Amino acid sequence: MAELIHDIVGAAVQRFRDAPAIIDDAGTATYHELWDRSRRIASGLRGLGVRPGDGVVAVMANRREWSEVELAASMTGAVRSRLNARDGEREWAAVLTDLAPRAIVAGPEFAPVIAGLMKDGSAPSAELITLGPGERYEELVAASEPIGPIELSPEAPAVVFHTSGTTGVYKGVLYLQRNVMAMYRNILATIAADMDSDSVILHVGPLSHQSGLLVIPGLFRGARSLLHSGFDVEAFLDAVENDKVTHALVPPAIINTLVNVPNIRDRDLSSLRTVLYSGSPISAVVLRKAIDIFGPIFLQGYGSTEGGAMYNTIMYPDEHVRALAENPALLASAGRPALYFDIKVADDDLVEVPLGDMGEICVRGDAVSVGYWNNPEATAKSYVDGWFRTGDFATRSEDDFITVVDRKHDMIVSGGLNVYPREVEDVISGHPAVNEVAVVGVPHENWGECVKACVSLHDGAELALEELQQFCKDAGLASYKKPLSLDIVAEIPKTAVGKLYRRALREPYWAGRERRVG
Repeated sequence: MAELIHDIVGAAVQRFRDAPAIIDDAGTATYHELWDRSRRIASGLRGLGVRPGDGVVAVMANRREWSEVELAASMTGAVRSRLNARDGEREWAAVLTDLAPRAIVAGPEFAPVIAGLMKDGSAPSAELITLGPGERYEELVAASEPIGPIELSPEAPAVVFHTSGTTGVYKGVLYLQRNVMAMYRNILATIAADMDSDSVILHVGPLSHQSGLLVIPGLFRGARSLLHSGFDVEAFLDAVENDKVTHALVPPAIINTLVNVPNIRDRDLSSLRTVLYSGSPISAVVLRKAIDIFGPIFLQGYGSTEGGAMYNTIMYPDEHVRALAENPALLASAGRPALYFDIKVADDDLVEVPLGDMGEICVRGDAVSVGYWNNPEATAKSYVDGWFRTGDFATRSEDDFITVVDRKHDMIVSGGLNVYPREVEDVISGHPAVNEVAVVGVPHENWGECVKACVSLHDGAELALEELQQFCKDAGLASYKKPLSLDIVAEIPKTAVGKLYRRALREPYWAGRERRVG
């Protein structure tokens, strides 16, 4: 019985041996080639002293070796972790110190920084395995015999995802082998239910995050993964047209970019079956354009690094279409609870609040992580009576739709009144001049905090604070929620996975202050 992460791919290799599995800048790897190289890297790691429970960290651009290391770590019983390529040396040092890995697999652009961290003592020593022709990784592949089966319990630790969310404080989120297997089962039963051997999954987001979670379930179905190093609009459209891409996971900002591409209707986009998005809702205006161009293929999900790493709630394509026709306000929802998850919207005592009232999203299920690595205090605070407390505020409707209002730490307290940035952003995004918007709380002498809107504008557009305030008033937004200041920016900063990075906008205004709320 398949109980371990690598068992999924092992079973797929028997069915799809010579079919393409992963395509990157280096070419195409078949299922057999991916499996053989993974087993050799696993053998090489074992030769370097990696034993069950040891840490193996990866940091690289989107390339096939990411999946090889993922499989190899499982084959050796190692605990796989990641470094966020967009972080700096300070964050990397914190993650490496927390995990204390036995080995680090690094792309050539990242290896010198890691070597420097180990040399100056900022990070503990580890075997540094650099990718690239003639580098240590390829030497291990060439010199190692494929590894044999390993005895490993499904209760063994498998993955630690270090995450700061948007708080800036890194915590390692621990998943056991059985948790990851449950996660893949969930994906196969829901968002990957229509994948088959004709499927092509385009990855423009980093494999170290959500996009990478689709690779192994896709392989189980015979799909191939097409890896891009990032999002480029022309490269994206070329891939859909020429490689017949069927599935892609993108943030709403990319959907907004795509629908505004001139002459996009001249492109052959008919191969696309499903476009997944998450991180924030999508406006009705953008969605109508997107469905008109691409068809009714959009699927939204809500999740967290701790709560199963993929989607705890799902809004399916048919629900998007129905919402547009009957209730556009429903597009602010993140959908209904996904299979295999229990969700409740609760008060501070974990008691379910009445329908329509605001509470904290709490998640339970066998794919949910088991706690924080080396952090029992944080674990005790967030993992309570079998539930994970997400820190997200939401409401629940009679027909079970969950609408995420905001993060606890993003809430603005102005004059004692709570303001949820996403509510204000939803209003401002409807202004015809606004391309993207992020709302943050900044210091105010009288009220502690006040609302600031940071917006990027469509080409040639202009916007004044007074005009925006009147727009918010006309939209019915309460007076205390309207922005008291406005910054026009070239681009709204985002995290590595495309979510609004409010902290980057907020921090300069709070620098040097001990108190961060009114």
